[in-house]
Amino acid sequence: MESPGKAPAPSERRRSFWRAAALAGIVALLSPLSSSLSSPIAMVGVPAGAALVAFQWRRPASLALALGLFLVSFAGAFGSPAPLWLVERAWALLIAGGFVVATAAAPRASVLSRGMGALLVAAIVVAACGILRPGLLEGLDWRVTGQFDRVAMMFDLQGEAAATVAEAVRSFAEVAKAIYPSFLGLATLAALAVVTYVTRRMEGIEAAVAPLREFRFGDHLVWVLVAGLLLLVLPVGGWATRCGGNVVAFMGGLYVLRGAGVLVWLGASVVSSGWTIALWLIAAVLFYPVTLGTAFVLGLSDTWLDLRTRLGVEAEGD
Repeated sequence: MESPGKAPAPSERRRSFWRAAALAGIVALLSPLSSSLSSPIAMVGVPAGAALVAFQWRRPASLALALGLFLVSFAGAFGSPAPLWLVERAWALLIAGGFVVATAAAPRASVLSRGMGALLVAAIVVAACGILRPGLLEGLDWRVTGQFDRVAMMFDLQGEAAATVAEAVRSFAEVAKAIYPSFLGLATLAALAVVTYVTRRMEGIEAAVAPLREFRFGDHLVWVLVAGLLLLVLPVGGWATRCGGNVVAFMGGLYVLRGAGVLVWLGASVVSSGWTIALWLIAAVLFYPVTLGTAFVLGLSDTWLDLRTRLGVEAEGD
């Protein structure tokens, strides 16, 4: 424990910053609403500004940062914004409101739990809008999926090698067009984790983002995965199949991340050499199908086995 007069070591602050930067990269990579770089900025800036105003309104620095975030996020609103620009900001406002409500209702809950609450609120509002305005969601789906088609067309090149790459991109685009809502859900959770980093740093908290090796969530969420699998396999209809596929993809992403946390915990516990860790990372990237599959199995197994606690106890017993 640090002495009262001693300044905190910058190492934890630095590590926390790079974790938040990695999460911001995930937002930019996964968000299907990204018509430009301004979309990930809005997904972080609007909820962060709303959280600062709602919970740190007595801090002038927090209010100033919130104002700056709002100005950057809504830059271009006075011109002729494209329809997708409006959709991006509308989603950012929805998750901002949901996250503020979830945080006010359960301030001690984990970031993931509050983020799931914000996603639930946003999904209910979107579904209600779809019911009140028939054709709204179909038009939105057409606009978003059109982005994947445009990306696929960019790889329509000549040559055998280029044709192979183009075919792979087209195949990925077809899958992405069906499950992009799950990408949006995962990107939203990552954005809200960055929001938590911003608000905690404004409070002076050094370890604003927990390390990946500590990532876990409630075991009851496995039933969400089960429900998605049922919707996917039961002959209910096309809407149920797509909904089930998105639920499975969303929960699969969370379990892969949980399994990655287990792998990082194991690596930190067993390996001490930086070179060995670097080789492990390179192998994980090169053999990513095996890595993803292993991480998913470990993450799902951790639901019942609590691998980090179990292995930690066994290591202490040895």
